[in-house]
Amino acid sequence: MGVAWTFVPLLPIFVGVALSVALVGMAISTIANLPQATSTIPAVADILALYVFALIAIYAVIILDGFAFYFLLDRRNRHFKRQQLLFAAISEYLMAIRKSARFENIARLAEVSGDSIFEEQVRPASLWAILCIFAIPIVGLIVAVGLTQDLRKHEERQLAYQQTLIPAFEEAGITQAPNASFKPHSRDPIVYLVLTAITAGLFWIYWFYTLLKDYNEHFADQAALEDQILLSLKPMFKCAACGGSIPPNVKFCPLCGAAQQGGKEVAAET
Repeated sequence: MGVAWTFVPLLPIFVGVALSVALVGMAISTIANLPQATSTIPAVADILALYVFALIAIYAVIILDGFAFYFLLDRRNRHFKRQQLLFAAISEYLMAIRKSARFENIARLAEVSGDSIFEEQVRPASLWAILCIFAIPIVGLIVAVGLTQDLRKHEERQLAYQQTLIPAFEEAGITQAPNASFKPHSRDPIVYLVLTAITAGLFWIYWFYTLLKDYNEHFADQAALEDQILLSLKPMFKCAACGGSIPPNVKFCPLCGAAQQGGKEVAAET
């Protein structure tokens, strides 16, 4: 989700200001024209027009909020499901190619993967989006609390998985293990909920912004980790100079910088 979605929590303020200005302007115009007025029909027509505009604007903002919550939950669900499948596939692959009788770390990977499947249940995006339309302040805050908690627990589980991944790769005979870093997001949803209440909802603007930013940053960090994992699982070769494991089709070793023999790598021993 792009930066443009950060304007969603600001829309009620803009709509409120616009309606207030229109109402004040209408009142001033009516009072100014009152001595010359021969009928109240124009004033009533203006009031009805403003009322209809207000209804359309309010419902448009509410529906847009519903779409925002739908996209937030949907991408959360898709990312969690995708990562669960990836972690499960890695565990099965390492179990199949392990070269040692010791494989407790590989088994631990399977446990973490199973925990994520059990703990990270799907939150029905469509249902919550519809509920937000009918009771947006309450349901919206419930969704925000859930999304904030989910990301924090998800990253804690991912850290445990990543810390186990390196020795698990060693157990499977893979010498180049992924070691990508990521920025943790440990926001307390209860504190944010209290701040939203004592600021009469103004803090919600920042909270919504953090939901967009934190998940976007997490997705980027996850993509970097997955790239390293895929690189590590590709058929590896040994550097002609340092003997380290390197990807295929490289002209220079990423570990020591040495040029490979004629642009060709020396195949790793199996």
